[in-house]
Amino acid sequence: MNNNKKLFLIDAYPLIYQSYYAYKHHPLFTSKGFNTSPIINFTYFLINTLNNEKPSYMATIFDPSKGISFRKKKYEKYKAHRKKTPEAICKAIPYIIKILKTFQVSFFYAPNGYEADDFIGTIAKKAEKKGYIIYIITLDKDFFQLITENIKVYIPPFKGNPKKILGIEEIKKKFEVNHPKQVIDLWSMMGDPSDNIPGLPGVGKINAIKFIKKYGSIEKLLNSTYDINGKIQKNIEENKDLGILSKKLVTIVTNIPFFSFHEENFFVKKPNWDSIKKIFGELEFLKLLKKAHEYFQYKTKE
Repeated sequence: MNNNKKLFLIDAYPLIYQSYYAYKHHPLFTSKGFNTSPIINFTYFLINTLNNEKPSYMATIFDPSKGISFRKKKYEKYKAHRKKTPEAICKAIPYIIKILKTFQVSFFYAPNGYEADDFIGTIAKKAEKKGYIIYIITLDKDFFQLITENIKVYIPPFKGNPKKILGIEEIKKKFEVNHPKQVIDLWSMMGDPSDNIPGLPGVGKINAIKFIKKYGSIEKLLNSTYDINGKIQKNIEENKDLGILSKKLVTIVTNIPFFSFHEENFFVKKPNWDSIKKIFGELEFLKLLKKAHEYFQYKTKE
């Protein structure tokens, strides 16, 4: 496989949280009592991708370590229902960073005021202009809006399910839209409880799909309420501002200022085997160490 023009971008936190909650009822601890639950699946996903895809270019993106996003400034309730980050995850992050360093996989924090989604979107669009095919490794449906011929969403394998690579046709079929960008309008209409996106009251998934098919965008829907009957017409007309706000909240920024794509910052180098053995030994990841060695041998021969 020629990966010279393939870039893999890992959306860190969804994978870390998924790992933590997968073991919530039976957490994994080292013999010294350290909770490795948030780390183990993320590390598995990382090694699995390195072994199977053998990427030449890859990076892991984290949300900024401090500050609030522009979305929170626009709408105070944005993600307000979410609980404080579990302590086990906070303690796990430094180890995940160390693991990325030992594998020589680049990592970045999104700039203050933005989220990891925005930084990934910006990197993806910049890289696409330079001829790259981009695979966004994530469990977050928000990235569906970024899909183009050259930008894919890569859902990693989990619980025996194979990996999924979603492109334009998969999203068109899944959401009954004409183009992946229309999922922005879909969620702007129906809202998204996971992020506290209000949407338009009374417009659920069925109506949202119907409106997308008929009007194509939330703006055209809001300008065509005369064509709608019943209570839903009143709901939409009285909450137009919520609809417009929702679209601003769900739209991923793809043009963060002052960022330029330089491929050398994403190049995957040969991993440091001594460091891998040391940190995997500390975390007692004995089974994963074997998988890591397979990748190390491949990079040594490369």
